[in-house]
Amino acid sequence: MVRDAPEAITVQDIEGRILAWNPGAVRLYGWSESEALTMNARDRIPPELRKQEQARGQQLRQTGRLEPYRTVRITKAGTRLTVAVDATALVNETGQCYALATIEQVSEASHTDQT
Repeated sequence: MVRDAPEAITVQDIEGRILAWNPGAVRLYGWSESEALTMNARDRIPPELRKQEQARGQQLRQTGRLEPYRTVRITKAGTRLTVAVDATALVNETGQCYALATIEQVSEASHTDQT
C-alpha cells in the first residue's frame, strides 16, 4: 500500500534523517529513494520556515499527532511546492518517539503559501 500510494509517504528519525521514501515522494519531489535516504528532512524546508517546522516536530514528539497543515517544501529542481502534510509520531513499546511519519501531497493553495 505504501509503495502504491499516490501521496508522498516519508519516515524520518528524530534527528531528521530520512529513513523511508516511497515512489509517491519520488514523483512529488524528484529525488530517488537512494538519494533521499542520504538526506535530512530539513534539506527540503525553505530556510525561513525551518524554526517553525522544528517547533512542529517538537510538538509532534510530545503529542503524537498534529492536525494536518499546509507548508512549503523544496523539490530537487529547487522549486517551492505548497503541500498538505499529515504527520504522526512513531513510538516504541516504552512510549518513546523514535521517528516521524508523514503523508504529503500537493495542496490546492498557491505555490507561494507559506503557512
